[in-house]
Order: sequence, then structure tokens, then C-alpha cells
Amino acid sequence: MTTYAASVSHAWNRLLRADPSTAPSAVDVLVVGPVALFACFGVWAEQHYALHPHPWSPGGYLFVLAAAVPLLWRRRRPLLAAALCLAAVTGYHAAGYPGLAPAVLAFLACAALGLYCERRGLLYGLLAAGVVWLLPTLPPNALEWYALDVSMPALAYGATAVVAHSARRRRLEHDARLREEAAAGEERLGRRLAEERLRIARELHDVLAHTISVVAVQSNVALDALAAAPPETDEARSAMLLVRGAARQAMPELRAALDLLRGQAAPADGRPQPGLGQLGELAEQFRESGLAVSLEVPAEALALSPLVQLTAYRITQEALTNTLRHTDTDHAGVVLGREGDALVLRIADEGRGRGAAPGGGFGLLGMKERAEALGGQLEAGPQAAGGWLVRAELPWETS
Repeated sequence: MTTYAASVSHAWNRLLRADPSTAPSAVDVLVVGPVALFACFGVWAEQHYALHPHPWSPGGYLFVLAAAVPLLWRRRRPLLAAALCLAAVTGYHAAGYPGLAPAVLAFLACAALGLYCERRGLLYGLLAAGVVWLLPTLPPNALEWYALDVSMPALAYGATAVVAHSARRRRLEHDARLREEAAAGEERLGRRLAEERLRIARELHDVLAHTISVVAVQSNVALDALAAAPPETDEARSAMLLVRGAARQAMPELRAALDLLRGQAAPADGRPQPGLGQLGELAEQFRESGLAVSLEVPAEALALSPLVQLTAYRITQEALTNTLRHTDTDHAGVVLGREGDALVLRIADEGRGRGAAPGGGFGLLGMKERAEALGGQLEAGPQAAGGWLVRAELPWETS
């Protein structure tokens, strides 16, 4: 008896140690509460109309409470809750109370075993029904096992376990079907996106790639023709240098974008996505176009993640392009440094704007979106001493 009490105490402690996220919900109380009240009414009726003496009357209601409370956790721990419920029902009968009114709670225990047990739920439910069938045949208030008031409730408990198990199987099959349909939908969407990327890649190749190639070739022809031209054509020569530099810069990047749209892991020519290591080449391209660019890149920044480096490169590229297009200066400075856990990027010039502001239009919006996509920020505006400043903060994330 001591061993049995210790086992029940251990199981009860396990049930109470469940974390707060598995605490009973209002639905559990609304389901178990009415059944427990009905069982209490049965206890009262059994004791009121009993023909023989029975133990302490309030004890019967305590057994009902002991059988009902574990069922509040029946969805989280169905096997343990059912075992504690049946232990309380067994104690009610062993104590000599007339009838077996708390056994009405076994309906919930059998249903929980069939619905929520991941393995052998039906077997456990039928065993619980067998226990409730066996109890009335044991002393002190023994009845015949084939009596209707003994066998019919037990058969109903077994039917409850069967129906609950069937409902669980249907639910699992429905969930599996939904997962399969979702996976098939994602696969179809992926195919459509891949087809759309290929279509866009073909359009870009047929239109932009050919056009930029023609621009590059024709700019070389124009520069050759301007080589022997008088000094009055210096402005035209500078413009053509700018055109040639932009074309040379755009061609490999366009090829990289086309390879990305086609789903290739790396560009076909082996050229990686630009990063901080390519800022020197970018600065040289702008120098050829007439904008002297000074560059300061700490060595430790080259260890940053490729995405951070690509973002910094694109922001620098866009800021320098705006400086070249919209200001009258011939010098810009690019300084990268680390401040705390952030990479700070500054692109500044000392020129005066001509026409649109150097940070206006979609260029500034694109730079801000790139920075914010990484959890950083970007500010752009005129400096107090003159010129324009673009300042970006990006997370310092190493690869």
C-alpha cells in the first residue's frame, strides 16, 4: 500500500511540474467541470439510496475531485492523466462506497487516450475500459461481470476509445494532406518563379546586354575620333570617358545579375559579387571618368559577411555616381571604419549641386532600403562646410 501511494504521489508531482505553457485552459475546465459535477450527483444518489452502510460521505466527493483534476491535463499528458483518474476510481471502489459514480469521468480518460496518445492510444483506451469493467466484480461490492449495469458502461468506454482513435487518425490524415498540398503549392510557385526569372533574364540579355555592349564600343570609337580634336572638345571627351567607364562597370555586373536570375550559384565568368575588396577598382573607374576618389578601407572590414560588403559597395557606387552626375566637384572621399558593432561608411564631396540634389530621386531611396534591410540606417544631406555627405551604418557581421 505504501508503494502504491508513493507511485501515485510521484505521478501527481510530475503532473504539477508541467511548465506554465501547458497549464489547463478554460476549455479544459468547461469540459471536465460539468462531468465532475454529474459524478458528484451520482455519488450523492448512490449514498442516499444505498441499502448498506458506507464510509465517510464527503470522502466520495474527494475521490471524484481526485479523478477529475488530472483530466485537466489530459491533452498534454493523456496517459498519466488517465492513470491517475483510474487510480481514484479504483480507490473509490476499494474504500467500499456503493456503486461507481466517479467512473463517469473514465469517458474523458478513454477519449483522451484515443485522441492524444501518439502511440498505442487505442490499446490504452481499451485497457482503461477493461479496468472499469473489472472493478465492479471485485470486493467489497462485487457484481457479476455480465450484469448490464457493469458490462454496458464498460462497452461504452471501449466505444469511446475507438471513436476517439478514429478521429485522431482522420485528423492526422487531414493534416498530412494539407502539408502535401502546401508543399505541392510551394513547388508550383517555385517553378513559376524560376520560369519568370528565366524570362526576365532573356529580356535583359536581349535588350540591355546588347545595348550596353554597343554603348561601350561606340564610346571607344568616339574617343578615338576625339583624340585629334581641338581643345574645345575637352568637355565632350570627358563625357565620353564617363560613358565608357559606366559601360565597362555595368557589363560584368549585368552578367552577374543575369546569372543570378538563371539560378546559377556563381557568375559564368567566375567573377564574384562585388565587395569591399573591389572598392579600389570602383574608385579607379570613377577616376577615369574625371572624379578623383580617395579611399580608406580598414583591413579588418574585408572579413565582413559578403552581404554586408555587397551592401556597402552598392551604397558607395550609388553615392559616387550621384556626386559625378549632380555636383561640380572633381574629388570625393570614401572612408570606412568601425564604431562599436557597426560598420560606418562615409562618402563626402565638397562640390555644389547642379540640377537635382546628389541624393535625390530613387538613388537615395535605394541606398536607404539596402541599409535598412540589414538592420542598419543611412542619412544623406548637405554638410555645414559645403558639399554632400552620405553616412551609412551597417551591422558588423563577419562571415
